[in-house]
Amino acid sequence: MKPKHHTTIRRSSRRGAALLVALLVMAATSMVLVSVLDTQTMQFKALNNTLDYDRARYMAEAGMAHSLSILEIDITFRGTVTQTDFPVGSGNGYQAIVQDGGGSAVLITATGTAGKFTRSVTANIKHGG
Repeated sequence: MKPKHHTTIRRSSRRGAALLVALLVMAATSMVLVSVLDTQTMQFKALNNTLDYDRARYMAEAGMAHSLSILEIDITFRGTVTQTDFPVGSGNGYQAIVQDGGGSAVLITATGTAGKFTRSVTANIKHGG
């Protein structure tokens, strides 16, 4: 008959090994999870930058359209289309400068801002033939 002492030692060492394996699996799973979340966060920030970059261009084009609509009403207009937020309170906006471009041309420079990006669009419009 075997003494009970050896059986107790084997069981406790097995339990310790199972605990160690479980901890190692949890640590590996945690590292993979942190890595995936970090990658997703970086991709989300890159996507937001792309959206703001494109949105700034759209804002500049809105400033150009606003300037052209003013010129349709009054072709002699020269001046500044003041900073306009769109939508109101969003921090995204545009402004434009309308000036003589030489001859019968009109030079329009519109600037759009979204997030940390600023983009400009320039058009030289000739009117009257």
